[in-house]
Amino acid sequence: MSLRYVPPKPNQILTKKEPENLILGLKVVKVIPEPFPWRVRELPFLALAADVSITLCESRRGSGPGQTNMARSAIFCLLFLATNASLALLYPFSLSRFLLAASIYSVGTLVMLYLLFHPRNQWLVTNRSRVEGAGCVALTFDDGPNPVDTPKLLDLLREKGVKATFFVVGKRADQYPEIVRRAWDEGHLIANHTWSHCHLFCFLTPARLRAEIERGAESVRRICGFRSRFFRSPVGQRHPLLRRYLEDAGLEYVSWSIRSRDTLTRNSGVLARRILRQAASGDIIVLHDHLPRGAHVMLEALPGVIDELRARGFRFVLAGPREDAGVPTLEPAACESAR
Repeated sequence: MSLRYVPPKPNQILTKKEPENLILGLKVVKVIPEPFPWRVRELPFLALAADVSITLCESRRGSGPGQTNMARSAIFCLLFLATNASLALLYPFSLSRFLLAASIYSVGTLVMLYLLFHPRNQWLVTNRSRVEGAGCVALTFDDGPNPVDTPKLLDLLREKGVKATFFVVGKRADQYPEIVRRAWDEGHLIANHTWSHCHLFCFLTPARLRAEIERGAESVRRICGFRSRFFRSPVGQRHPLLRRYLEDAGLEYVSWSIRSRDTLTRNSGVLARRILRQAASGDIIVLHDHLPRGAHVMLEALPGVIDELRARGFRFVLAGPREDAGVPTLEPAACESAR
């Protein structure tokens, strides 16, 4: 990759969006053919660091939560750099240097994993993991729609008189819009689960991250007639720029308090007992209506879970209100009887 300085045009103000691959006054103007066909914006961490740095420069004129949020993103980037830079301590190699480098690298990696994957930490993005009100729980289903299992699930929920929240993948929603529309028409809440459910969500470039959020929201809008108000990322992963992009899109991040692990469980009895053992007032339970091997285990366990929770006096509610879905809020969802 060849870089050279390109001076701005007269009266031109360069921003992080013009161009996207501006880094420290350098602009990619030529790309060497294979085997090095990379652009700066295709190197995730370089693009992320550039976006954070430029945004921080722009935010110096202001103050308040926005500046604090970008500072947190910058701190995470510095943590990433410092953790990996600690490997330089291995040279020249000795046992003491190895132990020091291993300790720094391990601590830095554990902190980053917590910030990226813990479902309820608030450092990189404000999120809600509970519903409000005594005796209320919310069932949420990720990764759908599935042409076989989601209709079965909707039949089951209708039979039980339960309303739930579906975090749909935009690409799959576009393939099966009639299923998503049916869920909405039957009183369920439809929310954004990104466009393609990228398993490396936390490493996406800024442009790809924004596209995943916006294309997922647009898919829901086309099918249901409104822009989704709620968002959940694949596997609950965070991203240093996620808070900012969700605010730009008017989306609230909804996490969970009970992870059922139905993606790993092959026994419906084990799955049911795991949920019932943890269930408490205000819980948001995460399940999946689309799995590579099918969601039959969840479908077998769910009727018993619903009946037992009702017997304990729980009511099933949505993870957020359906009305005025375009107005963002970070207030906990109110407990209302599902109708």
